Amino acid sequence: MDIQFVLDPYACAKYLMSYSTKPEREMSLLLEATHKECCEGNMSVREEMKNKLTETFFNHRQVSVQEAIYRAAGMPLTYSSRKVIFIPLHSNSCRFLEPQRILKQMDQENNAIYMSNLVDKYFDSPSDSDSNICMADFASDYDIVSATRSAKKPRNSNKKLQTLPFAIKKNSAIKKLIIIRYPFVNRETDPENYFENLLVLYLPIQNQDELEKTIPIVL
Repeated sequence: MDIQFVLDPYACAKYLMSYSTKPEREMSLLLEATHKECCEGNMSVREEMKNKLTETFFNHRQVSVQEAIYRAAGMPLTYSSRKVIFIPLHSNSCRFLEPQRILKQMDQENNAIYMSNLVDKYFDSPSDSDSNICMADFASDYDIVSATRSAKKPRNSNKKLQTLPFAIKKNSAIKKLIIIRYPFVNRETDPENYFENLLVLYLPIQNQDELEKTIPIVL
């Protein structure tokens, strides 16, 4: 057994993270090699994302024995006494691809290959007065459920979104605190995106284009 004194907390945390995410580095190298291969073959970005990169990720991802047991047994990997919700405010935020089975059934000309996120659902919320809330309240006060499940209970107070196959319902556990997280933007180096995030988060709007005509910028 190799036992050493820990003199630097940062070095200890770095070692633990490097050890626990070792398979992810191998996955990054595989994705990088696949991307290079697609570029050499003059493949379009859509075909690359839909076919090559997705196939590489699903077929080559490695997990530790402990994580595999946890997932197979349905045990939670994390636990928190407070619910945490992440809001991807920025328009260039990372997005998840649709499941592979759905991508294979899609038409080649269909560019809607990404899953809808919380921001998409907020902008697609009903336009009645009760839903005229800011995105922070939408994330913390409402639960998002399947529209199909909501239709099976016609007497409930769920409200269907305008186009997406989801519905929203008032959070029954509203008294319990909910932590909202969103992308960090430095106020000094990037003030435009910093204040844009705050406006999108706390101003009731129907789309981000309303910011330009609703809020005058005072310097």
